Amino acid sequence: MVSKIIVKESKIHGKGIFTTRDIKKGEIVFIIKGNMVRWEIHNEKESLYGPDWIGISKTRWIDPNGPARFLNHSCNPNCGIKGKITVRALRNIKMEEEIIIDYSTTEIDKFWHMKCNCGSKNCRKEIQSIQFLPKKVYNKYTPCIPTYFMKVYNKCHNEK
Repeated sequence: MVSKIIVKESKIHGKGIFTTRDIKKGEIVFIIKGNMVRWEIHNEKESLYGPDWIGISKTRWIDPNGPARFLNHSCNPNCGIKGKITVRALRNIKMEEEIIIDYSTTEIDKFWHMKCNCGSKNCRKEIQSIQFLPKKVYNKYTPCIPTYFMKVYNKCHNEK
């Protein structure tokens, strides 16, 4: 099977993941591989220490290896994470386009924040955990938000 992705220099940050062919909306782009890590955040200092792990529940993270280490953020992502480890296209993606997610969809730590320089028209300038996503943005991402993160968002916004 020929890989759909390759790692190379990114205009967003350092290295990134790029497609080697066109990918259709809803298609699986790749599976995140890495070690499962248990970690619980108790304060802002611990929050900002955070390594480049991908959140999958309140206390479980994936320490990605392989290409997933280079998954960059954008406020206008073309992919999301379905389930816990499946990167899936939110829209059609052209060959050689960078695979990008919104980091807010894999973070529930209320202290976490990061400056954003993604350059998209709708750049939020600073990103925070999922609880702080605007409703319109959240609704756009729901096909690719892990279930636990949806529960956290809905609880914060008093939805069922």
